[in-house]
Amino acid sequence: MGIKLYTSHVLPRDGFVHGFPERSGGVSTGLRASLNLGKRWGDDEANVEQNRRLLAQHAGYDPAQLQATRHVHGTDVWKVGEPEVAECDGLVCDRPGPVLGAFAADCIPILFADPVARVIGAAHAGWRGTVGGVAKNVVTRMIEAGSKPGDIRVALGPSIGPCCFEVGPEVVEQFREAFGDVPGMVVPGPNKDHIDLRVASRAVLERAGVRPEHIDSAPPCTRCEADRFFSYRRDGREGGVHMGFIGMSQPARATRS
Repeated sequence: MGIKLYTSHVLPRDGFVHGFPERSGGVSTGLRASLNLGKRWGDDEANVEQNRRLLAQHAGYDPAQLQATRHVHGTDVWKVGEPEVAECDGLVCDRPGPVLGAFAADCIPILFADPVARVIGAAHAGWRGTVGGVAKNVVTRMIEAGSKPGDIRVALGPSIGPCCFEVGPEVVEQFREAFGDVPGMVVPGPNKDHIDLRVASRAVLERAGVRPEHIDSAPPCTRCEADRFFSYRRDGREGGVHMGFIGMSQPARATRS
């Protein structure tokens, strides 16, 4: 089975490339079969590099242009062109060529694109990053690069859904402290409450000025769909890692709406 990309209808296609790869089409084996794109959990590095090359070839970008950092469940955002950093959870770019990567295996890989100012962003948002507002920080850095919030399009990638994200009361309390009583954010479960990270992420983005109609917040659940996606909660550190990606190529023809 070849590489399959989950893509979003809200992100522009003219002059942009993006995708959230599913798990098929790579060379890794075992629970990491087969398109594992992360190096941190013990896969053979040669397998990961080959998987990244296969993905780049399939999507049509230069693998040497990939910009990716080590994620630490934080809220820092790095802009391409600034002094390089090893660790951060958000990336922004305002020029064609570089492709931003956001890793995840239940956390949310978030992709951002402004077709008017031509600025892109990517973020890794687990529950800590969501509460801390990493998505808001990406929007802020995009504004610094010339974007207007109303022009920014955002897609949440495949991630753990409210059906599977059971948490303790201390986590629920942190979400309520950060967001208040957002409808649908806390979901009663059979044993403990569940959190809907998509609802919380939408709240972060809308409060940052992103238009509701410019947010795609209904991706598949990674834990539920084992044939399509990796999941840390399902497979632990023996499983694989996804990577959402976004880049710019030729100038897009767009007008501010």
